[in-house]
Amino acid sequence: MDTIHNLTQQYSNIQLEEEEEEIGLVYGNALATETTLDDRFCLVGKFLTTRSIDFDAMQHMIASLWQPGRGMFAKELDSNRYLFQFYHELDIQRVIDRSPWMFNNSLLVMARLKQGEDPKLVPLNRIDIWVQLHDLRPGFFSQRVVKDAGNVIGTFMESDPKNFDGMWRSYLRVRVSIVVDKPLQRRMKMRMEGGELFWVNFKYEHIPTFCFICGLLGHSERFCPKLFDIPAEQEVKPYGAWMRALPRRRNHQIDTKWLRPFMGGSAPREGGFEGSPEVGQTEIIDPLSSAAIVGGKSGIAILSSSNLGKNGQERSYGEDNSP
Repeated sequence: MDTIHNLTQQYSNIQLEEEEEEIGLVYGNALATETTLDDRFCLVGKFLTTRSIDFDAMQHMIASLWQPGRGMFAKELDSNRYLFQFYHELDIQRVIDRSPWMFNNSLLVMARLKQGEDPKLVPLNRIDIWVQLHDLRPGFFSQRVVKDAGNVIGTFMESDPKNFDGMWRSYLRVRVSIVVDKPLQRRMKMRMEGGELFWVNFKYEHIPTFCFICGLLGHSERFCPKLFDIPAEQEVKPYGAWMRALPRRRNHQIDTKWLRPFMGGSAPREGGFEGSPEVGQTEIIDPLSSAAIVGGKSGIAILSSSNLGKNGQERSYGEDNSP
């Protein structure tokens, strides 16, 4: 009886496997989907913080900073991972060019979504930032020096078009892409062949909180893991506030009219779109003088963004960068 039962079981398994082999679905490349996300104009981002993010407050305030002409849609994909959909190339490119951005003193690390890419799998480990090259000596004010220094700091992106517009400057500006989990570069050596060696110092524009001990973004020296490895009397701070370029004071209005409900890839009708009413107004203050605090429906938050865009144009910002 046992033998007969075993044979019956084996034949039953064979029939199931044959049925499973027959089940298969083949689709063409032009398969329509229910989701109409237009991934041509999307950013994926996370905040460099261990604190929880108030999504409602964040989306209203970040939209007020970005002010997209065609509106934007924000979606929480996962814990501390967000999708920002725009509806025109100008809007998304403006946000990229004017980065870095912050919310509640936490840096937004973002990347542009490629068409067909899974937004939950996009690597988020780089930011683009303007850096000033200080203490250059005569003979070193050249495009080659800017590019070489940019590749020492991180990955060279572009040189400020105003670097060589005929006016004397005390420093040059370079936009670079840096990895957020590596220490910031402080300076580099330069010299002409056979000449004297000197240091070029780097100053980061609108740099968020970073550690004066390890040089990493995202935490101050009070929370540095290295504090557990060294006695307090042996603590050394090779980094410092001198690495921050001095910002300028600007005003900025907090508004939610740029947010829109999800409408897929469709563009807004002519004349713009309807927005929610204004929630308030604040003055974004120089981070070296005081914090910029704004209020909304979901509480109080501190905002900031870069003050200079792709071509060195001034823009609204606010920041609390106290270490």
